Amino acid sequence: MHQIELPIIEVLQNIFKVLQPVWLDITFLGDETFYLLFMPMIYWCVDALAGLRIGIVLIFSSFLNGFLKMIFKSPRPFWVSDRIEMTAHHDSFGLPSGHAMNSAAVWGWTARELNRPWAHWVLAILIFLIGFSRIVLGVHFISDVLLGWLIGALLVWLLASRLKMISQKLDQMSFKSLLGLILLSTFLFIALPAAVHLLNHTWQIPAEWLALAGAIDPMNMEGALTTAGLWAGMLAGFVILRHQRGLLVSDQGTWQKLLRYIIGLVGVFALYAGLGSIFPDDAGLLSMFLRLLRYTLIGFWVSWWSPLLFEKIKIGVIRPHIRPETTAPK
Repeated sequence: MHQIELPIIEVLQNIFKVLQPVWLDITFLGDETFYLLFMPMIYWCVDALAGLRIGIVLIFSSFLNGFLKMIFKSPRPFWVSDRIEMTAHHDSFGLPSGHAMNSAAVWGWTARELNRPWAHWVLAILIFLIGFSRIVLGVHFISDVLLGWLIGALLVWLLASRLKMISQKLDQMSFKSLLGLILLSTFLFIALPAAVHLLNHTWQIPAEWLALAGAIDPMNMEGALTTAGLWAGMLAGFVILRHQRGLLVSDQGTWQKLLRYIIGLVGVFALYAGLGSIFPDDAGLLSMFLRLLRYTLIGFWVSWWSPLLFEKIKIGVIRPHIRPETTAPK
């Protein structure tokens, strides 16, 4: 299959080479870094619950993508052919494409949140362009992108079809039960990739991949620890804030929204860059624990600590959360 796709990718690279800067800009709209700028903006400045849902879709899609990559162990085009130009270094496996999968999940869910016909068309075009950019840039096979789109779309469909039921069950759970569920799911975010890693401890990177790709470590646990930390911090922070105080009124104010976003991002950057410069960055157990801690603190900041700061400096309002009435028989 890959041998059939390689000549097509080479042709596409030659045709669209002059537009490479444009494709790099488009692919950034499917990058996890961009989503981590987009999701907090929705949470702080538009609708906290919508921002939380988008964050859940993003983090779960990212976790599942990394998990599937470790199972499939599929190369990227520039790992297997010197005729494909490498436009960016990636040391994770290729199948399924994370950009294609996350864009289908995040932008697909965003289209559902907006619930406007124009949004469906615009975001569908964006999803296509992000996936196509990955092929033109030579970092993914066509099959990587197609599978990414399919899985991302399935995630949106599954969550949308069960959202009401899930919401009702979660609203009926106690505070401690919710925290326990978050702890269990966080453990699975780490344990499942770790199990795959241990079961494949004898697997070796093919020499021909290393010759073309350079230094790569596609079986590392960094992605799993990042998503687990964000998942734990964001969800636990939201549950704690809702239990203690309520929900952030995200649509409150005009200039206050801009201030919330700026201050919020400063906090994210301080935790990301500040702790990143202090904590060790290697494959040791201490380094892995500190990576998990670092991203958990970022999640806490986004969903819990920043709303408390916004209220304290009078640029945000937190209102008590009123649980919906249960329809269960009394």
